[in-house]
Amino acid sequence: MAWQDQLQKASFRGVEFQVEADDAAFGRRVQLHEYPQRDKPFVEDIGRKAREIGLTAFLIGPGYMAARDKLLEAVEQAGPGELVHPWYGRLTVSIKDDGCRVTHSRDDGGLCRIHLSFVESGELAFPEAGAASGAKTLLAADALEQLSTKQFAECFSLDGSPAWVGADALAKAEGMLGTLDRVLSGGILASPAGSLLGELGALLGVPANYATRLFGLLNKSKAIVQRRGAGADFSTANYQRASSAVRAAGQFQPAARSAAITPARARLFDNRDALAAVHRRAALVQASAMTATMPLPVFDDAVALRSNLLFALDSEAALADDVAYVALAELRTQVHRDMGARIRASARLHDYAPPEVLPALAVAYDLYEDPAREDEIVARNRIRHPGFVPSAPLKVLSA
Repeated sequence: MAWQDQLQKASFRGVEFQVEADDAAFGRRVQLHEYPQRDKPFVEDIGRKAREIGLTAFLIGPGYMAARDKLLEAVEQAGPGELVHPWYGRLTVSIKDDGCRVTHSRDDGGLCRIHLSFVESGELAFPEAGAASGAKTLLAADALEQLSTKQFAECFSLDGSPAWVGADALAKAEGMLGTLDRVLSGGILASPAGSLLGELGALLGVPANYATRLFGLLNKSKAIVQRRGAGADFSTANYQRASSAVRAAGQFQPAARSAAITPARARLFDNRDALAAVHRRAALVQASAMTATMPLPVFDDAVALRSNLLFALDSEAALADDVAYVALAELRTQVHRDMGARIRASARLHDYAPPEVLPALAVAYDLYEDPAREDEIVARNRIRHPGFVPSAPLKVLSA
């Protein structure tokens, strides 16, 4: 195709004209910084320069005056307008100050030339207020963490207790850490054997230190798996990790005790309850913080995770005192609000049955025209071998 065939008919706000020549200015805005005793300056790039377009247009023919007046009317309208440039296509521009000059010549009867100067027009954008729902969830999780640390320090004590009370607390703490390590598999929890168990006795002597180390051990929202490549099934891993944290909270129940017990045994049971509560809340803070920062690309998975997490927060609130109840209720509210707002545009799951046994690569291409999503199909449906996807209903994303 010849270059003449690619030219577009020039117009501004729908008024057509002929173009004799054009010029344009492009570039960057820079700030030059020169310093004493330095030979070379520093040039600071502060953004792209506004593009300026110049046109030498003409109108010709018996009705050129009427066409001229129509173009002048378009030029004098307020606000930006659409320029169809012969070489650059459609542009949104504004006329510059003194950006339209008309010339007539007796020698060129039936013709007038118009010199037009435009500048590209951007959008008038102002900062918009929006609800930082994820940040509010993190703040509510931090508040629950701080309160739980304070309450654990108040409720757990080994001072003045027999040695067997301390031994019981040590054994229970070791067992609970082991439970967390087992349930929170997949990298959420660093190995407690090397980080807490070796100094468990000293930490329990100062309960606030133990609670602080426990919450820090879970990494909170740092447990999020980020996308590493087109085929990385990061979303499934994140849902599984957050769900594991919710399940972990259900592993620690209040201790059963009889009505008539000695003061020492009462202290033993109080310590068990305090340990169970701080481990439950550590897991709930972990799960809540993850939901605030992890992507939620799959609607069905997100709804299931939200339902389980809210139920766990309600269950913990039923065991809490008035102060902790308020903190748990606030965290529940923020989790529900944040996840509800973010999953509206998430993809839905639906059933799909391949017509025959196919490689996951072919199924991914048939569904999404993206072979890199084969890992997603394999992981979600627990397919044993990616080269042989059975001709059976699969759970796949709508997009």
